Amino acid sequence: MLRIGEKRANSSWASIARHANAVEHLAGDLRRVTNSRSLPNLDASQTPVVEEWFIEKFIVPTLVGFISYPGGSDEDHGQRSSMSFTAPLHLFSLQQGMARSSQRWYLLGRPSSVAEDSLRRWSVDGEI
Repeated sequence: MLRIGEKRANSSWASIARHANAVEHLAGDLRRVTNSRSLPNLDASQTPVVEEWFIEKFIVPTLVGFISYPGGSDEDHGQRSSMSFTAPLHLFSLQQGMARSSQRWYLLGRPSSVAEDSLRRWSVDGEI
């Protein structure tokens, strides 16, 4: 949540601009998916991978798992240091092996043992 116009604890102008850019990128990605009626081809060298993933609802749905971000050394790639979660999910495709959070695209690696149960919580026609 961004805060502004208060006596203290206001968000910086830079953080407001970052949030606006992130939302703009999300909207653009969703429009491209709608217009092309297909998901993008993601570059595995540029896209984080989530291993042992499942979906959890922390007020909003998020993807939880061991996230490997590109740019790390090959030795660090995929290490199981600690579980993490994404920004809120907006688009998810098990068949295509990818998800779009409010911040970025993710590739799905191996699902966790609870992934199937976590997906059942979401209706086919409903929102994530």
